[in-house]
Amino acid sequence: MRDNQQALGPEAAEQPYGLRAAALLENAAEHFAQAGTEFVEAFYQGLAREPQSARILEALSAEQLRSLKARQAAHLQFLVHPGTTRDQLRQRAEAVGRVHALVGVGGSMLVRSQAQYGGLLARLGSRTGLSAEDRHALSRIVEQRLHDDIEGQTDATERVLGAYWRLLARPYVRAGAAWADASAEELEVLGALPGVRAALLLRLDQQGVLTVERSAGPQAREITEVMRDPGTSVLIDSQTPRGQGLVALAWRSGLAQSTPNYAADPRLGFWNGQATRLRVQSTFALPVCDEAGNVAACLYLYGAYPNQFEADWMREFGQGLQRRWEQTWRSSRSPSGFALPEERAEAYRACMFTGGLRMHLQPVFDLRSGEVDAVEALARLHMPDGSVVPPGQFLPLLGHAELDRLFQLGLGQALDWLVELSGQAARFARLGISINLPPSTLLNPDCTRWVDEALRSRGVEPERLHIELLETQELHSDSQRVGIEQLAGLGVRLSMDDLGSGYSSLERLSRLPFDVIKIDQGLLATLRTYPLRVISLVGSLIQVAHDLRRAAVVEGLEDADAVEAVSLLGATMGQGFGLCRPLPPEQASRWLREFRPQPTQASVSSHLGALAYHWRYVRALHVPPSHTDLATCPLTAFLRCAAPRDEAVARWHEQLHRGEEVDQASQHISDWLEASIVGS
Repeated sequence: MRDNQQALGPEAAEQPYGLRAAALLENAAEHFAQAGTEFVEAFYQGLAREPQSARILEALSAEQLRSLKARQAAHLQFLVHPGTTRDQLRQRAEAVGRVHALVGVGGSMLVRSQAQYGGLLARLGSRTGLSAEDRHALSRIVEQRLHDDIEGQTDATERVLGAYWRLLARPYVRAGAAWADASAEELEVLGALPGVRAALLLRLDQQGVLTVERSAGPQAREITEVMRDPGTSVLIDSQTPRGQGLVALAWRSGLAQSTPNYAADPRLGFWNGQATRLRVQSTFALPVCDEAGNVAACLYLYGAYPNQFEADWMREFGQGLQRRWEQTWRSSRSPSGFALPEERAEAYRACMFTGGLRMHLQPVFDLRSGEVDAVEALARLHMPDGSVVPPGQFLPLLGHAELDRLFQLGLGQALDWLVELSGQAARFARLGISINLPPSTLLNPDCTRWVDEALRSRGVEPERLHIELLETQELHSDSQRVGIEQLAGLGVRLSMDDLGSGYSSLERLSRLPFDVIKIDQGLLATLRTYPLRVISLVGSLIQVAHDLRRAAVVEGLEDADAVEAVSLLGATMGQGFGLCRPLPPEQASRWLREFRPQPTQASVSSHLGALAYHWRYVRALHVPPSHTDLATCPLTAFLRCAAPRDEAVARWHEQLHRGEEVDQASQHISDWLEASIVGS
């Protein structure tokens, strides 16, 4: 053996993976096996005395610690095994380095441990009976292999940390992006990080259950199945076992929560069996707060290793991740309702693009003549089980590309229905149809072409199509203004939908080429709770539309009294359940064929109508009003029927017409009418 080693020459002795190295390592194998066992025990005893490393060890169960020591000893034996190649060592070192990075083993701890191991091997090498030259060569071989091992682990650590920090350095989503797009993109990157078994996004549903809205990662589907099982889903109720988990605690406290060892954490005992089966070792729950500081969602990360979310660098990453998601929530079009389970969202998407989308139709009425002025096409999902899903449940799930496709499908269905109806009677030949255009779709450079081709292919005159654009801040960007002008160039009519939701200004309304302004139905939702406030606001918006020479459609007219009120405020068009509910295409066609218009009466017959008339009359006192004579005033006849014995109301009304203490009399009448409406 000695002669053979010498025959290999001095250059071979410098190769830590060559034939001479293998021969020397073979001679020292027995001693090195002893070194591995001695080193592991001594090393872990030393770690237990250091605060940083002690925290890592405390997160392990006795069985996990035994397993860790066995793997450590096996790795050390592999490092000095005669048959180990450099590529094999690098590959094994990088795998170990990834784990060390995630559990919090720092570079200094790693270098110190390898130095201790190298020193022990050197001491044991002196007992091998090798010559001084061979012992020196053996020491060089071991030193180089230890260096390669540390280098491999360090490179892997840098890649792991780099992957995490690059996530935080990614550009933020564009302001106004769909929450469905933004959350999906962010979660996919998060679920692909080293050591992450699953990343879940949870929000509260109507039953108080923290529901998985979206998930990503190699085990996301299995973990999501556990979370959506009625017996193991997470509640925010702190009085139940299912409300003790980290994500529920994060939701209630608004603070990040983690566990270094899932199996040993008593708060997670309810789910311990499932976590063991899925090989989840640690978790990290991060609350996502809205602008007001209220928790709107929670991120829940599942780790493959104990102590994975406890290292200082991971804590810093968690803080950055929390800030990133809060910024994403605030800058995107975040959902306002309750969360929808991920599997139901997937079912809605599948149904939508496999024939389940149907456009229901709701008439828009001319409030003066009672005629149907146009019909609005409203998207509905018809599920395989026969249920019908309203747009508020599925539109927030859609990203921009899906919204583009929804618009094209809906536009095609709406125009096909219009063409079919127009062929049934001459009186439908000029009927218009309206459809909502998502703000993001307006940004698509193909949007105008889609509309133009849809009209041309069906022979529909452009002016019969009314395109409704939601009143949002994004609507007024330069790019969307160009899109609006291009649509107007086709000859279609443009409506600003939901005026009053908070973004428009008079300057913007005057600049953009809208033909119609639709007053948000949400404004009328509290008509019987705060009648004077609502009537004042709606009346002012109607006047704004008149001043800008735009037609105004009041949405949300739920009954005849509301129709009367807005008509007396000066509205010329209206829409709502009190006039006609949205109908499936076949029913809508039959309803229109059988419909006979009923002109709206100008008289005051309800307390709401009386309040609307009074509000408008009082504001006209500085201008010659149309009704100054008490006998012909519509309120006189109404009050005679509604309050025949109330002398005070009659006296206030007379004071108004005489011009005596007008402000006080007007306030008394308004208060009396409002109390009558609220108390009815």
